[in-house]
Amino acid sequence: MKFKAKLLAVGLAVVTLTACLAVTACNKSKIADNTEHYDEITKTLKLSKSYEGKKLMTDGIGKAKMADETTDGDTTYFTLESGGGANVRYQGIDTPESTAGVERWGKAASKFTNERLKMATEIVIESASGGVPEKDSVGQRLLCYVWYKTEEDDFKLLNLELVENGYSKNKENATKGYYSYFQKAEKFARSIELRLFSKLPDPLYDMDPVDLSLKQLNEDPDSYNEDIKVTFYAYVSDKYTSSSGAVTFTIAQYDAASGKAYETTLYAGHTNSTANMIVGTLYHIAGTLQKHEGAWQVSGVYLDNDAKGNEEKTWRSQNLYYLVFDETHKLYSDKSIASVMGYVSVTAVAGTENGVLTFTGKAVEADKTEHTFTFTVPAIEGIEGKVTVGKRLAISAGYQVESGSNRVTIPSGSNITVK
Repeated sequence: MKFKAKLLAVGLAVVTLTACLAVTACNKSKIADNTEHYDEITKTLKLSKSYEGKKLMTDGIGKAKMADETTDGDTTYFTLESGGGANVRYQGIDTPESTAGVERWGKAASKFTNERLKMATEIVIESASGGVPEKDSVGQRLLCYVWYKTEEDDFKLLNLELVENGYSKNKENATKGYYSYFQKAEKFARSIELRLFSKLPDPLYDMDPVDLSLKQLNEDPDSYNEDIKVTFYAYVSDKYTSSSGAVTFTIAQYDAASGKAYETTLYAGHTNSTANMIVGTLYHIAGTLQKHEGAWQVSGVYLDNDAKGNEEKTWRSQNLYYLVFDETHKLYSDKSIASVMGYVSVTAVAGTENGVLTFTGKAVEADKTEHTFTFTVPAIEGIEGKVTVGKRLAISAGYQVESGSNRVTIPSGSNITVK
């Protein structure tokens, strides 16, 4: 019986050793230092589908090349061998944000994805649906698996490799054929407390904010480093929504010494709460300074108006901020003008010329001081019927006033409300 027990013990040891060899770092006491690269689980999954001569958009698989550097770790734009392009959202993962939002391990995940694809000698995109690729919840990106091959290694599934290296939790659908691999990969990353599952800091994620001067950023763009956390006050002077629904703002800071307003871009993305920021409003902004197409922008900004006074948050500092300019377009402040813009009575309408509507309005302050303004506004459809003699209007924030002339430029018809 003792002899059999020894044989049983040896058998168990062999089984355990085999299992450990199948999965790196079987020793649960090992804690990752977040510098190592793991791919043992990833290498066990093989690309079995044929792809030569196939088209992603019809056959569900095809060859591709990276067109631009990946934005987040889980999104890349590819050019397809069969023609055209594909904005791919990696199936089964969700890496931390590094653009509209900036989160711990987000920049590192983006860097990891870029490095792997740049090493690739061949890239194959596989539809997650098995046929014509489906779009993600935003409706702009194709849900796919991204396979890449290098001079040293056969095809590896990058989606899976990102999970194995702790850049994403397993987000794969349990009904998908690769699910068990994603499950093993997350279990492994958790077992050695790798990156997302680590208590160690992310070296590319700096939480110590510095005060940002838009004047210095514009006049000496090399005075700041990319990916630093910044805080500052600025007003929103313009808003742009792309065809994909991504929101970008122009934000400005007034410098009293020079009498100029210095601008930069704030990227809010698709679903970030920052997309609700209002043109003409002054905000305390906390975000991350990044480069986009060679120019500075502020990303990773989350609007939280309940956080007023919290220097580590973004919140509305002054509602109905207004822009007042003289003939040289220097910024001034005239609270008496701002205080009456909610009570403008239309006295005359000059009409529309070159796509701009001009009208005259009168407003009275609480102390009976009377103001007469000449307004210009882009003549969008329906604005003439909205602005007629006798109507009372409220002109919302964001207008421009020529100092001393009472000429008011309204940026959009949406700034006018009939009371």
